[in-house]
Amino acid sequence: MREKFDKIVNSRFGRWADKYINTPWYSAAIAAVCILCHSLNIPVVGACLLTVLLVPALLFCNNSYVLVPFLLMCSFVVSEETMPQTGHYNNVPSILFLCIALACMVLALAFNIVYYGKWKRMFKRAYLTVPISLCSGVLIVGGLFSPTYTTSCLIMALPIALTMYFPYSMMINCGEYKKEKTVTYFAYAMVAVVAVIAAAILHRYAINDFDLTDPKSYCYFGYAGPNTSVAFVVIAIPMTFYLVCKYKHGYLFLLLVALEVLCTIATGSRAAQLVAIPGTLIVMIALCFKIKKGRIGYWIITGIALVGVIAVAILLRGKIVEVFTNMANGNFGDSGRFSLWRQGFAAWKDNPIFGAGLTFLYSTDHWYYSFHCTPLTYLYCAGIIGFAAYVYHRYKTVRLVFSAKLTVGRVFVALSVLAMLCNALLDIAMTSPQHLLYYSIMLAIIEADVLNEKNEKSGSVETVKTSVAIDSESSV
Repeated sequence: MREKFDKIVNSRFGRWADKYINTPWYSAAIAAVCILCHSLNIPVVGACLLTVLLVPALLFCNNSYVLVPFLLMCSFVVSEETMPQTGHYNNVPSILFLCIALACMVLALAFNIVYYGKWKRMFKRAYLTVPISLCSGVLIVGGLFSPTYTTSCLIMALPIALTMYFPYSMMINCGEYKKEKTVTYFAYAMVAVVAVIAAAILHRYAINDFDLTDPKSYCYFGYAGPNTSVAFVVIAIPMTFYLVCKYKHGYLFLLLVALEVLCTIATGSRAAQLVAIPGTLIVMIALCFKIKKGRIGYWIITGIALVGVIAVAILLRGKIVEVFTNMANGNFGDSGRFSLWRQGFAAWKDNPIFGAGLTFLYSTDHWYYSFHCTPLTYLYCAGIIGFAAYVYHRYKTVRLVFSAKLTVGRVFVALSVLAMLCNALLDIAMTSPQHLLYYSIMLAIIEADVLNEKNEKSGSVETVKTSVAIDSESSV
């Protein structure tokens, strides 16, 4: 039986599929499916097409990093009109096709895990296994001895735990890290993510007659609202800058950076703007003194961008002053963040050790992760033990980044993590399962790069299979 599978996997089609899937065109294909099916409100068709794209990756590719584009974009086929609560799937054909697609993916994943021997190492302990498990575990027990604790707390914590741990464990233990090639693959996957979200924003603007008075009221995309969706764009900005540095004429990617910043403005997400706009300017100015390839073009586009920002600032100076005045007065307008934080603090005082649990905010019709601040979410929902676990996790990730000689790829992936964390100080990203897929993948890439640098320093092979887990903290 094994010989028959070997013959299929090593066939001409199998080799072609492996080669194609390991290129940016694979991310582009997934993005195209998402844009098409989201715009036309045909998520079942999208699910089937994504299955057709995913199954060959599971059958013919040993490297687990090829799963990245699918994990990043699989939810993007769901539009505002086809969310589960709309009843869009309440018919036999839709349910049948979705069940068939799910069965195909599960069988292909099982084949991938067994045939390539990943089951032997996919749960090995790596450097961040314990910190990630602690962060997940404290949310599961958060709210114990509190009147608001129910079994729903456990049910809500499980998606957070799974999306934080499994992609990380799969990538770090079963992925084949190929240095710059892997980072570039991830960067192009993030570019594809931006393309899907930008298309969704344009689509929502178009069907609302480009009403600029309150775009945040209609920039809902089914898979996410305006704040949470544009958080993906914020994560993508540093990876776009990585492509700027990678190529001789990479300054052309600055046009994509401009589009990404425009997306944060178009959705009206203040949390995203507070991270994206100053962060982009800082990185651009820093690269002006560091970048060597295509410096003239880079300076020209940077200058044009700065002139544009200054012009916009002058035209919108009244609104900008109003925003900063509200911030100085502790008022975020209608966002209600301070109100949520006061509610959480009052609940936390009643159970400071274990917190109020993830279901506490149900009384205010918000989701369990909507304290809109990661440290406060861990403190209020899981008490002192939750906050301590998050601080420990944060310490370990910072230590990991600087535990080996810095590489360009690791710097920009770490900047993407930083962008996500800064955004999560005013939003939900670090407790949203959808966003945690991005987070766990980025942690795996950072750790794989550290392992690669250490192995190269010790004279190991150039391409490092990251199944070699870190067995002790001292190794990093």
